[in-house]
Amino acid sequence: MAYDLRDFVEDLRKVGELREIDDEVDWNYEIPAYEVIGGRFGGPAFLFNNIKGTSKGTRVLAAPFVGTFYRPHRKAAIALGIDPDLDRAQWYQELARRMMNMLRPVEVAKGPCKEVVLKGKDINLLNFPFTYHAIGEGGRYIFINAVVIRDPDSFWINTGNYAIEVFSRNRLVVTPYAHTNFVSIYNTKYQLRGQSMPVAVCLGGDPAVTMAAGMIMPPGVTEYDIAGGIRGVPMELVKAETSDLLVPANAEIVIEGEIRPYERLPEGPKIEAFGFSVGPRQPFYPIRVHCITHRKNPIIWDIHTSIGSSTNALHDSLGHLGYWGQIKMFGLPLKFGCSVSIPRTGATGHAGVYKKKYPEDYPGFMEDVKNIVMGQPGMGGVLSKDVFFDDDVNILDYGDFYEAMFNQVNPARDMSKTNPFPVMTIEASWMEEWDRDKFTGPGTILSQKLVIDATTKEEPPMGAKRLNLETLFPERLQKWVMENWGRLGFKEEPRSNRSWLEAKL
Repeated sequence: MAYDLRDFVEDLRKVGELREIDDEVDWNYEIPAYEVIGGRFGGPAFLFNNIKGTSKGTRVLAAPFVGTFYRPHRKAAIALGIDPDLDRAQWYQELARRMMNMLRPVEVAKGPCKEVVLKGKDINLLNFPFTYHAIGEGGRYIFINAVVIRDPDSFWINTGNYAIEVFSRNRLVVTPYAHTNFVSIYNTKYQLRGQSMPVAVCLGGDPAVTMAAGMIMPPGVTEYDIAGGIRGVPMELVKAETSDLLVPANAEIVIEGEIRPYERLPEGPKIEAFGFSVGPRQPFYPIRVHCITHRKNPIIWDIHTSIGSSTNALHDSLGHLGYWGQIKMFGLPLKFGCSVSIPRTGATGHAGVYKKKYPEDYPGFMEDVKNIVMGQPGMGGVLSKDVFFDDDVNILDYGDFYEAMFNQVNPARDMSKTNPFPVMTIEASWMEEWDRDKFTGPGTILSQKLVIDATTKEEPPMGAKRLNLETLFPERLQKWVMENWGRLGFKEEPRSNRSWLEAKL
């Protein structure tokens, strides 16, 4: 049997990472509130078995990926059968190794996602316990999903994870930003040709599918192949009821529909993945729902986007792998790259730059690196800031991140602004209404990017010397202290930058 969401629930239960709640709870704010509190201490997942106003048997799994600051990947590792105690550098090495061995999916004749089929007047999205997550939101939202579309000119299937507003009983509004393959396929192909685009919103199934959907991969890469690689077995897919799209056979719910050319509906405000609310309402892509299929007694998973939530954990555990894939595909001179800064000081891209000698490999080296990175599909141009570090700075540890940025940046020399180009509207919600009307499209606004060069410009003594365990003491002494830490009675975990320095990324 293929691994699915129900297996994940049982694996969480076995390791003490699940709390099952039989008391009645409300989808109106109450369910998400448990995740917000649990996220403050890396708490458990919650399985709610009794949801107010919902048919008996339908359950909600909240906080499925909440992790800690240094191990945001803990529950994702459990889902994939990986040691959850790996540190972040080791986790990324293992995921990168698996991604190098992508496996194509297999099509099967039937699957449990078709146990119940709803069409026509039987369709009512409001019968499902999709939740209100915060005061002031424009509607109920689905924040964890795999949205499946197909390139009409090839065999490329694209899958993404987007915020989706439940607009009415038979309408969803999906909110992919301009850098996504979703927008590229819809705008440049279906819409320009006056064609409707078939869409399937898939909830549950193998968590590997949703994990892969959250990675912003280069055009032409099918996330189902990535999911097969990180799982180690091909994904099993079944044909949708109303289109030729292939969906996970063991999904809990599949919502099928179409997006018509040039059709928009007002979406938002909503809470967003960077830890704050964004608004006002803006035009996004409506899905006309034609069919809903689901398993009997479905489990609907739900995640929040506050600091410490499952959304943050997924970003910090998996989102960076899409950036890594682009680094490898395009041969960029980077060790690794991250798409979001966990302190949520605004959306930030940061990368470890390979530097062979000081001050640069050749005159203009860093200028070339900046331009190449900003030209990447995906994360290259949509975030408000790009920060570049030396490759020995552990950009997964934000103490190292800030230490390097504050010590290696001369604001007059090392900070620059780009010319205006489209960035995410989430980063410009402060703009005046007339500016928004003039410069915005669905999810994008014309703005500038701040680029920060935090690489070392010269060697000590003129350059700043980093003061951490790995630079202050001989390697032999570092090893002795780490190995004897627990024996000397300390209970806190000793953290070393060694795994990052030795990581083969």
